[in-house]
Amino acid sequence: MTTRRDLLRLAAAGAAGAFLLPHAMATSTTEDTFFTWKPAADDAKVAFGSGGNALVLRGNNAALLVDCKNAPYGDCLRREAGPGLTTIVNTHHHADHTGGNHAFSKDLKIIAQAKVTDRVLGQMNRYISQLKEAATQLGEATGPAVPKVRDEAKALYLQVEKLRPTDWAPTQTFDQNETLDIGGVEVRLHHFGSGHTDNDLVVHVPSKNLLHAGDLLFHQRHPYVDRDGGANTHGWMESVTKAIALCDAKTVVIPGHGELTDVEGLKAQIRYFEITRAAIESAIKAGKPRKEAIEIKPAELAALGGANIQPLVMGAIYDELTASQK
Repeated sequence: MTTRRDLLRLAAAGAAGAFLLPHAMATSTTEDTFFTWKPAADDAKVAFGSGGNALVLRGNNAALLVDCKNAPYGDCLRREAGPGLTTIVNTHHHADHTGGNHAFSKDLKIIAQAKVTDRVLGQMNRYISQLKEAATQLGEATGPAVPKVRDEAKALYLQVEKLRPTDWAPTQTFDQNETLDIGGVEVRLHHFGSGHTDNDLVVHVPSKNLLHAGDLLFHQRHPYVDRDGGANTHGWMESVTKAIALCDAKTVVIPGHGELTDVEGLKAQIRYFEITRAAIESAIKAGKPRKEAIEIKPAELAALGGANIQPLVMGAIYDELTASQK
């Protein structure tokens, strides 16, 4: 029999991308783009909508793209990112950040943390599901850019039998730290350990005072805690603490989801887990069962977006803390 706990886990499988549905379909901007693009620094812009936030950074005759959104939108992302892309970085394996990899993997290098490869190769069904879901999602989208994107998504789905998991896999991996030269712009990649997943990266561009935190930062939203993907909220807090050490008061911080922020956004993510972990610790000490603990809603977090995912967060923390006591 399917229990509520099982249903929550099933919901969690797609939650990393799905809980942002109100923001998922980008309407056209004044430039008639599908994604909403905003500047983050000189020669750096961020695409919002239809997956995790994607950064385009330009150097001299070279450009970097960080994260590739959901599967149906890879071709659109490549087109709107502009010419000269040389390198792709995935901040972690989730399908709303790697789904568009297929549009880049045949001719560009895709760099990720070492554990990404196996996880990407094992989630082909999720990419296919994204292609199926696109028909409904794009039917609700508006703007001059939508028809072309709809046609691209349909064409990709019609080719689904020819697609292979390797079309999404990174071509180059590393363990902890890597430094890239993007046309004279130094880009530092850091893996601090298990946090949101077991393969998170922080992308730091010192000369631009810019940091892409991937899904180590859900800004003003409840985060997705992927226990099956190696998530650990204590490690998450440690990773964010190390990311903060790379910042000053003027650093522009790009979250995986949510609007651009600064170092205060990172500090708020740590505070989030201090609050939720303390609430669950108290519940466990009081002998409350899991089904009651996941319904706890700390008042300090009432204003955050994505309230539907809050029980998943509390459940993941409950599982983490009870497992550590065994």
